[in-house]
Amino acid sequence: MTKLTKAQVSEIKTLLADDELTQADIAKKFNVKRSIISNIATGRAHKDVPGPTAPHKTGKGQRKKLPEHDPTDARVLDLEGEVAHLQDERNHARRQVKAGAKTQGLFKAIVDEMGKVVKPFRPLPKVRPSYKIGVKGSVTESLVMHISDGHHDQIVTPDECGGLECHDFSVAMCRAEQYVNTVLKWTQETLTPQFKFPELTILAYGDHTSGEIHGSAGRSYFRNMFKNTLAIGQLHSLMVRDLAPYFEMINVVYVPGNHGRRSTKKNYHGAHDNWDYLIAKAAELYCGDLDNVHFTVPDSFSVNLVINGIGFCVFHGDDIRSSMGIPWYGIERRTRRIMALEAVREGPPIRYYCMGHFHRGGTSSEVNGEILMNGSWIASDAYVYNAFSGYSEPTQLLHGVSKKHGVTWRLPIKLRSDQERRGPQRYQIDLMEDVAI
Repeated sequence: MTKLTKAQVSEIKTLLADDELTQADIAKKFNVKRSIISNIATGRAHKDVPGPTAPHKTGKGQRKKLPEHDPTDARVLDLEGEVAHLQDERNHARRQVKAGAKTQGLFKAIVDEMGKVVKPFRPLPKVRPSYKIGVKGSVTESLVMHISDGHHDQIVTPDECGGLECHDFSVAMCRAEQYVNTVLKWTQETLTPQFKFPELTILAYGDHTSGEIHGSAGRSYFRNMFKNTLAIGQLHSLMVRDLAPYFEMINVVYVPGNHGRRSTKKNYHGAHDNWDYLIAKAAELYCGDLDNVHFTVPDSFSVNLVINGIGFCVFHGDDIRSSMGIPWYGIERRTRRIMALEAVREGPPIRYYCMGHFHRGGTSSEVNGEILMNGSWIASDAYVYNAFSGYSEPTQLLHGVSKKHGVTWRLPIKLRSDQERRGPQRYQIDLMEDVAI
């Protein structure tokens, strides 16, 4: 590298002002580092040497001067049109991301604020039985509870559905107590001591609230979606609290349904833009002090998981189209397509496909698996009764999972009981009226 004289520095300043050559070209011409030319251009070096001032350097860095071109050339016009199209696509994507960020940011901020005011429930005394794995004649399985299509905040009067149903949030709490009572009686008394259930998995796959669609929020129990969300989250967490003492581990998995969505149409990139998501987070906060309870709330409308070595696919089911009012053809098409993807998916193969949405319990066997369709908490309402003359007994599914045999026994638990006339006996909801909702 050579040492620059004042005459050379003056010449460099002239070349920089002409803007014909790049700094790299000038550095090569004078056999110096490019950083030296940059220092001269910015005035950090050789300020005392007279010469013209170099043009201001933009934040985009130096670019080579473009050669002269014909602006009417067809190729140039095509490229300019493509650039304009790409810019429009970029701006559209930015608007979508910005809108999504606002919504996601809103719900995330709500969850953060809920974390400041929600007081976790105190754990109940542990009464877990002492299991001796491997004892002759005993069977060790994982227990699975299904919770879906609760519509806990929906009000149904007998007059609007031919006297077939009477439902509000108080009734929903009674049915939750009935569900928990039946689960504990079945697993801790009826199947004991032959069956051991160290682990419980709760699959909660949507429509816990009737949401905002079809004007449901205005007809809901609390007339306020935030209060509905907080109340339903408390109800679910009370159920988990009552079950926690009897199991070594409880895994709770939430995916959203269609009634809780906040967009006009389903946004497949907005699984957390859903009131079911806030219900899940509220339940998780209330169960924060239960050391054996773990929550999974993925940002997706479906989830694949392994229970006792067996693959399960869990989704709400609102994407499945019915044919002449019968959903089974659509369900079979959906499950067969998922089965076809097993060749490229890692992990244990999916053997069971769990879904709700249609408010009817049932099963359907496939070549390499089985569809488990969960029931609902509400027997009928004004829409179902008048549009379809529909009715289904309120049930939720309970079953065991064996590592060797998969799903063994299954019990559709009936949720109705005489207790509904007296109201809930254990569950009370505290909406923290002193906190602005």
